[in-house]
Amino acid sequence: MEKHILSKSTYIKGEQCLKQLYLHKKRSFLRDRMPAERLAVFRRGTNVGIYAQNLFPGGIDAGPKHPSQYRKAIERTSILIQEGQNIIYEAGFQANKTLILLDILVKNEDAWDAYEVKSSKKLSETYYKDAALQYYVLEKAGLKINSFSLIHINENYVMDKTMDIHKLFVITDVTKEVKQRKKHVETKIAEELSILEVDHSPKIEIGIQCFSPYDCDFIGHCWKKVTKPSVFDIPSISTEQQFELYNNNKDFNNLVKNQELTNIQQLQIKSKIENKEIINFDSNNLLRIQKINYEIDNYIFIKVLYFTPALPLYVGTRPYQPIPFAIANSKIGNKETDIEKFIADGKENPEIQIKNKLNDLLKSKKAIVYNCVIDKYEVFDLKQLIETGNYYHPEISKDYSNKTVSKAIGIKPPWKGISSDIVAAQYYDEILGNHKDSQKKKEDIFKYLKREIEFLNKLWNRINCQ
Repeated sequence: MEKHILSKSTYIKGEQCLKQLYLHKKRSFLRDRMPAERLAVFRRGTNVGIYAQNLFPGGIDAGPKHPSQYRKAIERTSILIQEGQNIIYEAGFQANKTLILLDILVKNEDAWDAYEVKSSKKLSETYYKDAALQYYVLEKAGLKINSFSLIHINENYVMDKTMDIHKLFVITDVTKEVKQRKKHVETKIAEELSILEVDHSPKIEIGIQCFSPYDCDFIGHCWKKVTKPSVFDIPSISTEQQFELYNNNKDFNNLVKNQELTNIQQLQIKSKIENKEIINFDSNNLLRIQKINYEIDNYIFIKVLYFTPALPLYVGTRPYQPIPFAIANSKIGNKETDIEKFIADGKENPEIQIKNKLNDLLKSKKAIVYNCVIDKYEVFDLKQLIETGNYYHPEISKDYSNKTVSKAIGIKPPWKGISSDIVAAQYYDEILGNHKDSQKKKEDIFKYLKREIEFLNKLWNRINCQ
């Protein structure tokens, strides 16, 4: 059996951008470091895929234990089919130098029903492309296919006393759609294989494909000629408009005169050019900040962390429902000793404990937060000051996340520490799963909570020019 060249993941990379595919296969050392947030999403998807196997119990896993064992997975699948196994997980097939590992394969009389599991609540165009590729390879490998279906999570499912897996998942037959895409798949595979035979990467300019449907792994390499600052560092401008402005005018300094841009966009561009913070309060926000300063003893900083388990863990919860699991608070102008931190043990729905904490804290106080929704209580969210152009720091780029803004004002995550709410949520999920390093992960969450309160304090001081 010849070695495969393409796989599901590399084929999709080629669908997104042929240059990305080439660099992935031929120049992998140029790849950007994978963000911890993306790793957390990958782990979540793997867990959903394994759980979905319970829809068709009694199967045998043919998947490889290591990337070097793909050929064994194909051989193992073939043997299981010959032996009369009716349900196979991670079934391996190869055709036209393209390898697939199908999540679930189920015998249906003299043919097979194929199922691919997605951890999302909706089916995207990328999932249909993925399914079309797998259907093509299955047929080319000689397997008689009765149907091909995509399995995804039912966002409206509410967990009762026990999990009802048949209500948790939605199974959508996409056989008709994938059959219609066979010619495209065949043509695309030929194009991708041809690209990988040349001795240089294709000349493709940066564009919207760098972020759609996923962030490319080689932005650092392909974007190295984009000078800093650039229009891509202005978070108030949409990605589509950023590329339009970049392609029409490479000189960033000229953008401040562009009459098509909003006042907020022009302010942010000016901040970048002059390398100065901008504090430009409108009358409403100015009055509100003055009022808070006048009543400063009535306010506290609060940070709440949420996790969004794909699979419901508690009675009455839905898939991907945000559940608070940790909280920190302190007085304004805090010292380290003023910071109070709490992480729920998760034995019952953490939301109960966190809401009780919030009730106690906000009986007589009001909260200052950053990108945090606290139901039923009056809060002042500092993020809205940035989104509305009342405050901006020249180091803020890409988005207004707490990770981006805290780094901009000089609070950087420690080496191998938690860098964002998403990673903190992943740590908590692993703690609930009795991870061997649970205690260390809990300590890291506490450190992150402390740093987030410090971020609130420092941002508040900057807004008040202290």
